[in-house]
Amino acid sequence: MNDNGKNQGQPRSPGRRNQPRQGQQRHGGHPRGQERTPGKAQRDTSTLGVRTDEPRKPMPLMDCVICGKSIFDLSGALADKESGAPVHFDCVFERLSASEPLEAGEKLVYLGAGCFGVVTFKNGTEGVFVINRRIRWEKEGEKQAWRKDMSSYITKI
Repeated sequence: MNDNGKNQGQPRSPGRRNQPRQGQQRHGGHPRGQERTPGKAQRDTSTLGVRTDEPRKPMPLMDCVICGKSIFDLSGALADKESGAPVHFDCVFERLSASEPLEAGEKLVYLGAGCFGVVTFKNGTEGVFVINRRIRWEKEGEKQAWRKDMSSYITKI
């Protein structure tokens, strides 16, 4: 190790790691070996950092407006166009696939934020694509009550 001429010929002293403190006080404010003074209130640290879990209520199951089956994962659900009620992503995708005419080389994809698109991939690879048509499924900027309930449940986890 090159130390630019400093401490040449002298052995390096080990760091302070794992060396006991001498004459210093511990976190409790009293030196080692001495008992606390009676009457002075000390903070109970036995449960510090331990999270006490309250029993959580399970999220209520909601039914899909399109197929009528229960939605077990609300985080992957979309809002219905007319009612705003939760619907399965797959139900929406199937409905749009049936109603949207696709030409050769086009594909229906989810773009995000409640919007689907009919796209064509460049060079035939599924990397770079061009959006031919946008299909807005959810109303932009509208927040459903069931999503607010779900987000308040997630923050308690």
